[in-house]
Amino acid sequence: MSKVAVFALFVLISVSVHAGDTISVKLRITDLYTNTKLGGVSVINQLAGVTLATDAEGMVDLQGDKGTTLFLFYPGYKTTRYILTDSAGKKSYNMYIAIEPLSASLNQPVVIKAPKTLEDIEAERKKLGITPRELQKPEVVFTSPITALYDILSNRAKERDKLRQQIAEDDKRRIFKELLYYYNENGLMDLPEEYFEDFITYCNLPSDYLKVSTDYEITKTVIDLYKRYGLDRGFIK
Repeated sequence: MSKVAVFALFVLISVSVHAGDTISVKLRITDLYTNTKLGGVSVINQLAGVTLATDAEGMVDLQGDKGTTLFLFYPGYKTTRYILTDSAGKKSYNMYIAIEPLSASLNQPVVIKAPKTLEDIEAERKKLGITPRELQKPEVVFTSPITALYDILSNRAKERDKLRQQIAEDDKRRIFKELLYYYNENGLMDLPEEYFEDFITYCNLPSDYLKVSTDYEITKTVIDLYKRYGLDRGFIK
């Protein structure tokens, strides 16, 4: 697994405490490529219904029990999940986490990945829209309709929905990029990588289309859009 994948997908904080004990964490969040400190990153403990934000130095203080799952959300960056887990014997930590932008500029390092087959990509397409367990809506307890209504309308529910939408969008764009790498590799198109993000936005294909369509249907649609896009952008005459 690449360093990018390790940092961008899961960051494990190791602790050794008894269940129910509180862990204190001083967290600094930076850009994976430039090491820029990121202020205003939302750090969300969905289970506890708590959302904190990093300051101008990219810092935030938080607390949680071992096993707590936290989400990092920042516009323009991949939504990142990390878990407070148990292995080392400390009750407080200084953590530094680098998150990955959704689009890469030309001065960022190139990560070489083994090309995926259409079968690999299809398996990932079929999983589009699956919500992480931590963000699934809790069952409504009807002993208190007022409480149930409050939860539906509260910031907690809004944060949960926002995160679900962001994760779904991240997954869609990641899988779409894998298709574009495959098409380029196999000579079906010649789209420069710096155009990938803009082209994905241009296509505006919904997740459901990528999830249920055949490889042939998707390929035909994307190639047709690529020809139109190339004419619009001037690199196809």
